[in-house]
Amino acid sequence: MSELLTHSETDLRDAAALAVDLAVRSGAKARASVHHEGFAKIAVRNGDVETAERSGSQGLGITVFHEGRQGSASTAGFDRTAIERVVREAMLIAGHVQPDPDADLPPADSLAFSGPAPELYADSPRSPDVLLDAAQAMDRATSEIVASDNRLRAGETVAVATEGLWALATSDGFCRSIQRSNDARWAVMLAQDADGSTSAFCQSQERRVDALLPPALLTRNAADRARQALGARTIPSRRCPVLFDPRTASTLVGELAGALTGRAQYRKMSFLPDPIGRSVAAPHLDLLEDPFEPLGLASGGFDSEGIAGSPRAILRQGVVEGLFLSTFSGRKLGLASTGNADGFYNLRLTSSAASGDWQAMLEMLGTGLVVTEFQGGKTDPASGNWTQAVKGLWVEGGRVVHAVTDVTLASNMPAMLTGIRAVGRDVERQGAIRTGSILIDDMQVGGKA
Repeated sequence: MSELLTHSETDLRDAAALAVDLAVRSGAKARASVHHEGFAKIAVRNGDVETAERSGSQGLGITVFHEGRQGSASTAGFDRTAIERVVREAMLIAGHVQPDPDADLPPADSLAFSGPAPELYADSPRSPDVLLDAAQAMDRATSEIVASDNRLRAGETVAVATEGLWALATSDGFCRSIQRSNDARWAVMLAQDADGSTSAFCQSQERRVDALLPPALLTRNAADRARQALGARTIPSRRCPVLFDPRTASTLVGELAGALTGRAQYRKMSFLPDPIGRSVAAPHLDLLEDPFEPLGLASGGFDSEGIAGSPRAILRQGVVEGLFLSTFSGRKLGLASTGNADGFYNLRLTSSAASGDWQAMLEMLGTGLVVTEFQGGKTDPASGNWTQAVKGLWVEGGRVVHAVTDVTLASNMPAMLTGIRAVGRDVERQGAIRTGSILIDDMQVGGKA
C-alpha cells in the first residue's frame, strides 16, 4: 500500500478520459496525461535532523489537434470545472497557431492498447520513521569514519522516497496508467588539509528500498572520494590518454544518445548526421536499449504518446542501427516512432575489447588523466566540438599520483567515440545509463603553461 499517494490510478484515468471526451465534443482529437506524486525527505547531520519534508504534486495536461493545428494547456486541478477550463484553453491556443500536417496523433494501430508493462513500483516501507532510521544509520556510519580520520568532516546524510502515478488517454480509445516508486539515499563528506578543502558525495537510487547501497558502503565511498580529492593541483598542458570514471563516462553516453534523437536529426543539429548504417564509434562498442527492465529507472511500457518501445541495439559494433523518435520527429524524417517521445529508455554501453575492474583500467591508462568530475563546458551539437573543465586524478604507471584541478579537456565527439579503447567492468548506473569507465586513447589537456 502506498505511503505517500492520496489518489488512485482509477482517479487519474477518469480525469484523463474526461478531458479527452470534452475535447472530442468540441470537435478535436486529443491526448491527455495526468500525474500525481508524493515526496518525503529527511536529512541528518551530526545526529540532528536538519530537514524533514513531505510534499505532493499533481497536474493534468491536454493536447488537442483541430484542423491541422495543435494546442496544449495544463492545470493542477482534477475537478470537472478545472478540466473544462483547460480544454477550452487548449482549443483557443490551437486556433492561433500555424497548421502543421506532422503535428497529429500517431496512428491508432501503433498504440500499446495492451502489451508488456514492466514493474515500476515496489511496495517498500516509506514512512517518516523508516526514512529517519535510514538517514540516522548513514549519519552514524559517517561519524565512525570521521572519528578515524581527522581530515574528514560530516556533511548531511539524506533519505528520500517518491511514489507517483501517471495516466494517459487519447481520443482513439487508449487509456492506461502506471504506478512508480523511487528511493534514494546520499551522503556528503567534507575533507580538509593544509592545502585546502573539498567535498564529495555518494548516491544510491533504486525503485525499491532493499536494492539500495548499504549505509556503511555509501558513506565509505563518499569519504574515499573526498580524501582522494585532497591536494589537487594543475598539470602541464599536454596530449595524453584519458580515463572517465563511470559517473563521468555516463555523460559521454548521453551525448551520443542526444545526437541520435529525432529532434537533433531533423533540425540538422547533430554531430552524427544521417547516421543509420554508419560506423560512428569504435568497432568493439554496442549500445543497447531496454524499455522493459523490471524496476529499471528508465523503464516504461509506453511513452507519452501511448507507443511502446522495444529492446534493441542502438549501436552494434560501432554502427548506428537505431534512432530515438517520437511521432512528430519520425514524420519529419519519414520514419515511424520508436516509442521514445520522452527520450531514451535504459541504455547500456558494452564492449568486446579487453578491459577489467577499476584497477585494471588504471593500469591500461598507464600515464594519463582520470576524470572524476565535470565543472562546466559545452558540446557544440552540430560540429561535436567538446570542451570541459574537469577535476580528476593524475596517474603514472597505473598508480594515482595526485588529484588534479584547474584543467580543461578539448576534443571532438566523433573523434572521442572512435578513440575509445576500452569500457571497464566497473559498471555503474546513472539514471537511464549503465556504463563502466571509458578509456580514450588521446585527448588534449589544457593546464599550466
